[in-house]
This record gives sequence, structure tokens and C-alpha cells, in this order.
Amino acid sequence: MKADFFDELKKRGLIAKYTPKIAEQLKTKTTLYIGFDPTADSLHLGHLLPLIIAKRALNFGHNIIFIVGGGTALIGDPSGKNKERPIIPEEKIKENIKSISTQIEKFMTIDNKRVRLVNNASWLKKLSLLNFLRDVGKETSINSMLDLDIVKKRLEEHKFMSFSEFAYQLIQTYDFYVLFNKYNCRVQYGGTDQWGNIIQGIQFIKKKTGKQVHGFAFPLITDPATGKKFGKTEKGKAVWLNPQKTSPFHFHQFLLNTSDALTENLMFYYSFLNIDEIKKLIYEHKKRPEKRLLQQQIANEITEIVHGKKTVQIIKDLNQILFTSPEKLDKILPSELKKVFPLKKADKNLPLNLLLLQSGLVDSKKEADRLIKQNALKVFATSTYTIIKKGKKHFSICLNKQ
Repeated sequence: MKADFFDELKKRGLIAKYTPKIAEQLKTKTTLYIGFDPTADSLHLGHLLPLIIAKRALNFGHNIIFIVGGGTALIGDPSGKNKERPIIPEEKIKENIKSISTQIEKFMTIDNKRVRLVNNASWLKKLSLLNFLRDVGKETSINSMLDLDIVKKRLEEHKFMSFSEFAYQLIQTYDFYVLFNKYNCRVQYGGTDQWGNIIQGIQFIKKKTGKQVHGFAFPLITDPATGKKFGKTEKGKAVWLNPQKTSPFHFHQFLLNTSDALTENLMFYYSFLNIDEIKKLIYEHKKRPEKRLLQQQIANEITEIVHGKKTVQIIKDLNQILFTSPEKLDKILPSELKKVFPLKKADKNLPLNLLLLQSGLVDSKKEADRLIKQNALKVFATSTYTIIKKGKKHFSICLNKQ
């Protein structure tokens, strides 16, 4: 059992908040848990960070429990939201659970010993309202519930918060209590937006059992230069782990285009290089920033974690061709290209504005006409593909109709 897991997280900047004596708890083998509510059919790049932390915990000898919140998703976590979440149909939640569970299982082997994947609907749906209010509500101070950041913010801004959203923290509290009793789970972790919920669970377990459990929160990632939240494209769309929602090429490209200051943080947060190796790479990057060594490393490493080593190699080959000699794209077979890029069929005899619209590079014919007028496009045609380049970084590849 390695004894310095907490110290490793601190050195990487992954500890924003924590309970007293958690370092001592993590010096012995223990069980940690992290929860994901299935509000979408895929996890996104932000969700990858707690998965990476789970992997680190496992490497340091600890056990991990993942909750996929089939019960909590029926209510909706208000954390980080300025308005009420829409209610998700139960059938949709079940579909989302299946998709997210598959993603987690690809990332880490679920052996039901050191790594477990559970659905909180299995215990939450068995609760009666009266028993829940008696057993959980009676032990929780309304003052502490009102002190939660998101609750205070909504009240101060006179924005609606339903009772179900307000009570969400009690449900998350109960999750921790169940995992403590069933699996001796001693640590909950999450983003800083979850800190209030984590503390509620710790206090509840102390009151009910007299036992001390712990928690820590990792920082929510923002670009130090812009303050923009990490994991969203320029148009505000999430960067998904599902290759059908965000292609591996665009996933990789998003990481390649991160700022230097943000990429330094990402290296410490996401990379499995040791800290000395990361510091050495940062030093080399600063000597030759034009080579973007940090961006190359983090893009390759994270994309390999999510999509696999072979996919990264295809992306590297594609990048080399697109940015140097697009006319040579025929070297990559359509069957290989489809694995990393959203390849579409297109008639190259179409007018350019319609081809551009069909390719997905623009949202309207008006935008296409404007770009054509400004000579902001380059078109390359091979026997197999039509490549359209918009600006320096944006490409569309269409498979020519035969």
C-alpha cells in the first residue's frame, strides 16, 4: 500500500477543499466513491477528471465505487445551475445509464471487489417518504441546507428552486450513508460545486453512527487566461467522450488548441507522467513554445485513454496530411478515416455554398456565402475526398459520391 496518495493529489493541484485528517485516512487502504448523474447519454471531458482520480486511487491501493445516479437523476442536482433542470423521462434515464456504464467499464474493469459500479435507484426507490424524513430529514439542519452556495445564490437572485432540488443534498447524503454501511466507504470526492453536498453526508454519518468519514473536492477547471470553463467548444458545446457525439479527431484537436497556461494545469491533472517528467516537459515547452510540446503530449495521452492507441496514430497521420498536403489524403482509407472523423458523402458537383452547408462547417447558407465572398475557404479535391478548410484549424472531409 502506497502511503502518499493525498500528497500526490496535492502536488498535482487536485485538492481544492478537504476534511481534517483525510491524509491519515488515505494512508491506509480505503474505499472512495464518486457519483455521475445520467443526465445525458455520454460523459464529457470534464467527467474524465474524476475518472482519472479514481484510476490514481486504484494505483495507490484503494478501492473505488462509481454511482450512476438512476435515482438522483429523477430529481436533478441544482449544483452549478442557475435555473431548474428539466425533468428527464425515466426511460431516457435508463438509456443514459446503459451508455454511461459502458463508458466507465471501458475505462476501468468492474470486478465488484476493488471497483464497483452501482445504481442508487436500487436503494432510493425503496424509501418511503415518511421513513426518509424521519431518518434523514430529522438529522439534518435546515440552516446548513440553506447555507449551500447554490441555494443562497438562487434565493439572493429570487430565482425559482423547487423543493425536490432543495432536497437533493439529502438524497446525496443518504447515498454516502448506504455506501458506508454496505461497503465501508470512507471517502467521497467531487468537484468544488459538490462540496456542500459532501459535507452534509459526512455530518449525517457522524450523527447516525458516531463514525468519522471524509471528503475532498477537486477544482473545476477554467482557463487561467480567459476564465472560460474547460471542456466546451467555442460554440459552447460539450466535448463528449462518445465518438459519435464528438469525433476523436475533434476531441484531439480541442486539446491541441488549449492555451499554454491551461495545458500546464491539464498536464498535472490528467497526465499519468510523474511530476518530475511533467516539470521537465514544461521546461522544454517554454524553450520552444512554437512546437507546442505540452499540447501534443496532453492531446495524445488523453485521446489514447478515451479512444485507444490506434486511434491516436490515425489522427496523427490525418493531422500531418491536413496541415501539410491535403491532396495526399487518399493515403488514408475511408474505413480508417471513419474511425476518427465524421465522414459524410457529398456531391462535389454541388455549388460550393451548398457543399459547405452539407459538410457541417457552417450553420447556414448565408454564412457560407459570406465566407466564399471573403475568400476564407480552401478546397482540395482528391479522387476519394473533398476537403474544405475554414481558417487555420477547421476542416470538413466529404467522401465523393461514386
